[in-house]
Amino acid sequence: MAYELLEKELKDLPESSIVDVIEYIQFLKFKLQKTESNPDALFPERKHPERKLGVLNSKFVMADDFDETPDCFRGYMYG
Repeated sequence: MAYELLEKELKDLPESSIVDVIEYIQFLKFKLQKTESNPDALFPERKHPERKLGVLNSKFVMADDFDETPDCFRGYMYG
């Protein structure tokens, strides 16, 4: 049943799209082969520990007027 549906759908595609479908099928086969030989291949173990939030907290200081438009751009933005 699936092959008949696939064949029907392929008949409606232009030649350039059929090439894309073939390449996608080859990719799926490669991915399947890779995961069969190594089930953890899709989700490899992390080489680095989890990152901690806030490590650089208070290491950078932002100016109080950071969100203000610089004078050199005021003419472009406001007229």
